[in-house]
Amino acid sequence: MKQWKKRALAALLAALSLLCGCGLPELLGGEEKPVDNVKVSDAYFGLAWYQNGTLNPVLDNTSINRVLCEALYEGLFEVTNNFTAENVLCESYTGDGTTFTFTLREDVQFWSGETLSASDVVASLQAAQYNEESPFHNRLVEVSSIQAVSEREVHITLSSPNINFPRLLDIPIIRSGSANSGSFADGTGPFKPVENDRTWTLEANENWHGGFLGSIRKITLVTMTRADAAMSSFQTGDVSLMRAARIAPDPPSVGGSVNTVQTTSASLHYLGINYANDKLANATVRQALSLALSRQSLCDTQLQTFADPAVLPVNPQPSGDNLSFNLSADINQAAQLLREGLNGGGDTDTPDGDAEGDDTGGGSDDTDDEYTDDGYDDTDDEYIDDGYDDTDDTDGDTDDGDDTDAGSTGVGSNYTGETLSIRLLVNSDNSFKVAAAEQIAASWNALDGVTVTVDKQPYDTFISMLQSGNFDVYYGETQLTADFDLRPLLSSGGSLNYGGYSSSEMSSAIAAARSGENVSAFYQLFLEQMPIIPIAFERGQMIIRKGLIDNYAPSPYNAFAGLETWTSTV
Repeated sequence: MKQWKKRALAALLAALSLLCGCGLPELLGGEEKPVDNVKVSDAYFGLAWYQNGTLNPVLDNTSINRVLCEALYEGLFEVTNNFTAENVLCESYTGDGTTFTFTLREDVQFWSGETLSASDVVASLQAAQYNEESPFHNRLVEVSSIQAVSEREVHITLSSPNINFPRLLDIPIIRSGSANSGSFADGTGPFKPVENDRTWTLEANENWHGGFLGSIRKITLVTMTRADAAMSSFQTGDVSLMRAARIAPDPPSVGGSVNTVQTTSASLHYLGINYANDKLANATVRQALSLALSRQSLCDTQLQTFADPAVLPVNPQPSGDNLSFNLSADINQAAQLLREGLNGGGDTDTPDGDAEGDDTGGGSDDTDDEYTDDGYDDTDDEYIDDGYDDTDDTDGDTDDGDDTDAGSTGVGSNYTGETLSIRLLVNSDNSFKVAAAEQIAASWNALDGVTVTVDKQPYDTFISMLQSGNFDVYYGETQLTADFDLRPLLSSGGSLNYGGYSSSEMSSAIAAARSGENVSAFYQLFLEQMPIIPIAFERGQMIIRKGLIDNYAPSPYNAFAGLETWTSTV
């Protein structure tokens, strides 16, 4: 139920209860629609529009137009800040992880007045499935068939189970055939495009199934001739709202009369391991290195409070199921595990097989490159994002808030056991990540027997060294899909598996978790093997002119989420 319906019904019920003791049905005689009494703002509101992009939101892969599309179009679902799938155009669905049947809402109309049908959904999803240039293409590579089984039912079959497949279906739905109209493809969103004297605006869609809007009822489209011009237009005030990465090599200047709003994301910062290094191939050593990290400190300092600490590669971090992990450093436990690992304790993972002593065999489930795209971002390089999504630096200090030196005498003490030398590779173009890598190195150098050097390389060199395996550990970032598919990172032959990790046990655990059979078992195995070392999930950032909107609460992939609650004091 939309938020305005809940609020209006609750307020009405409370008022009636005060007036008399009558029941709600007696007084209403049925359901009454709430009255649109929102104070409409006449304040200027501008959105960037890159006209060189396609007018079809299923195929448009420009980051500028993504925000515009979120005002105009809707998917079957919306991904919430907790990464659950919330129904939008879909009324209900059934599914076993491999086959799904989605039932559409009856009350949805396009701007044109045409009623949404299953054939429109099929056409939109197939356009993404069959066009590799679509930003949503890689979400559907494991879809075997998409069929309309009735006017309101869509049946989708997958080639392998994925219980979280609905999280991938916030793909924009357009009216079949309308993308060839020469104008905006027909959508169902809260706004519709209107042209007056060659000027385009977005105005309230009177057919919107969500009811009435908040205080913003008119948006001016500001045409861009270059994809990089939106920030300049925001700084001059022509553009009122846009996404802007905070952890970026050249972050935007958003000072002055600007509000910033953070959103959760699936952008994982992590440390990748080279399994050709026989000491790092030991799971106990990797556990020790993970325990030595103060993730919360890294997020609060070098990642500028724009990240959420993570030990498991899912967002938000799971709880319960007897899982035990700590987001702060545990130096004593790390030192103990490190001694065990370096002196022959624990299992060792080989680059081409399973942990020694594991009788599960050396095979694993290979994945192809199709698993690398998040299907939403316009990422145009490898999906490492290791410096081209992040921000300029700070002071570069490596010890801010770092609590890794308690009880450790460090290298150069009387330690006489096995030693560990690590070269930590990081992209030098991203000064925030360089600072984070240096703080990580300081944490590990505080352990007896460990020596870490930070190898800072420009982006192109960094990528080349990853691909050639020229590293011990690297600081990486990747934009995961909303279902948190880890196969690119953890499957043998995975497109992001630069370190040669291979475990059939892990592949089986991932497959079981994706089918919904035993998610907690996968989490537990991950904590035991620590095949990569998660650091944090970066937060997204929306920037908006100050005072323009109150109650602004965007979701990870929808800048206009909850717009029916917007109010304005301008």
